[in-house]
Amino acid sequence: MQNDKIKDLIHFHFLVFLWGFTSILGALIKLNSIQIVWHRMFIAYVLVGLYLLFTKRKKFIIQKKYFFQLLIAGVLISAHWVAFFYAIKISGVSLTLSIMASGAFITSLIEPIVFKRKFSLKELTFGLITLIGLIIIFRSELDQYIGMSIAFLATILSVIFTLLNSKLVKEKLSPLSITFYELFIGWVAISVYILFDVDQISTLFEFSQNDIILLFILGSICTAYAHVGSVKVMRNLSPFSFMIIINLEPVYAVILSLVFFGKNELMSFDFYIGFTLILTAIFLDSLDKRKTRIKKLTEKNLHL
Repeated sequence: MQNDKIKDLIHFHFLVFLWGFTSILGALIKLNSIQIVWHRMFIAYVLVGLYLLFTKRKKFIIQKKYFFQLLIAGVLISAHWVAFFYAIKISGVSLTLSIMASGAFITSLIEPIVFKRKFSLKELTFGLITLIGLIIIFRSELDQYIGMSIAFLATILSVIFTLLNSKLVKEKLSPLSITFYELFIGWVAISVYILFDVDQISTLFEFSQNDIILLFILGSICTAYAHVGSVKVMRNLSPFSFMIIINLEPVYAVILSLVFFGKNELMSFDFYIGFTLILTAIFLDSLDKRKTRIKKLTEKNLHL
């Protein structure tokens, strides 16, 4: 059992590394952000669909009452990815991922409203630290305000999508079923948009052999495989371990951007101060949640 946990821990680090690598692929692929997401979602939903077809056919069946939520979630994730890749195209990987790391702060503001619970003073405090980090980044890279604004929009879309998904999971829907339908719906939504944009249609398949390889890696390994793998590792990892490792995604991405793009991704000293503040807030929040969870379990056991 312990060996399985260690294997899943290592595996999940690799999966988060792959998620961080998506930003590098987005910067390398020559297509625009809409076209990248169209190909990514098509490849991913086909592969997840095949996985379900040959292993868990029953997962294709969902109740009609969840269709509207899945529809909204599918549109949200496609819009998030388009904004995410567009921000990378115009502002680079490091800057985009630093803004994306602010998701914890946005969640601390939105989650209590969605789940109708009281605001947490600690979460708001950690959120304030994140906000200070964001302000430092914005001030140090003011000439990139458009890209940062789009990255912030992508972050908001991601938070809303995640909260909506958490509600669907609480309804006992399979994460695999949710993923398949959201990927499919998102792909259809982008397809409808492209149909009304002649320029997008005419250049949709104008890619090099290198782009084809990178798109397949993005859609298969970094999306379909990474998601299926992340569902499996949940068996042996605590929610705390899961969230801590996910929070390493921007760190992996920034390091990878320096490896692939070198000096082009080097930012100002103030940028790294702001980025460090955001990451510090994220980890303090995660540690606090772990402490609270342990305390509740201890109190529960004492009353048994």
